[in-house]
Amino acid sequence: MNMNKIIARVAFVFSFLVLVACENDMEAIMNLDKKTAAVEEGKDIESMYSQLGKVKAKLTAPSMLRHLQAPVYVEFNKGLKVLFFNDTLDVESTLTARYGKYFENDANIYLRDHVVVINKKGERLDCEELNWDSKKEIFYSNKPVRISTATDTLYGTGLESNQDFSNYTILHPSGPFVLQDSTTLQ
Repeated sequence: MNMNKIIARVAFVFSFLVLVACENDMEAIMNLDKKTAAVEEGKDIESMYSQLGKVKAKLTAPSMLRHLQAPVYVEFNKGLKVLFFNDTLDVESTLTARYGKYFENDANIYLRDHVVVINKKGERLDCEELNWDSKKEIFYSNKPVRISTATDTLYGTGLESNQDFSNYTILHPSGPFVLQDSTTLQ
């Protein structure tokens, strides 16, 4: 047997062994690739929100993760701040939270972990969970809330409010209530 035939057979056997030994499950590779590609990441986010050509809000966040698998949502895992504007671009209210999740299909935003809303009168809402319907421009919650005003602190469970937090309702008030004539109810 000549040397060329021996080398050709060794090369063929070696190639066959490499192909058999390196068999990969292509579906597993594709799924792994989909999982890594299914999240877009952004840093130092600044986004303007407008309706009918009018700027309504400005969102800033140190980090954003956009999850592309259905349902598509954007996660603000390191907190966020939103400034809400009136028609003359004056700040009407400010919202901060340590965590937020925006669902792209229905434009709802879920906020949690030390959520604070302050309106231009200085009234302050503190709660652990708050939902923001950006289409209807309302806030709502079914969790405990605290509202601090210049003269009172109000407690309760559940809240509905307009987006600039100038008109709000605590659904189930609790704690002491002070009436106009200085009578206190328990």
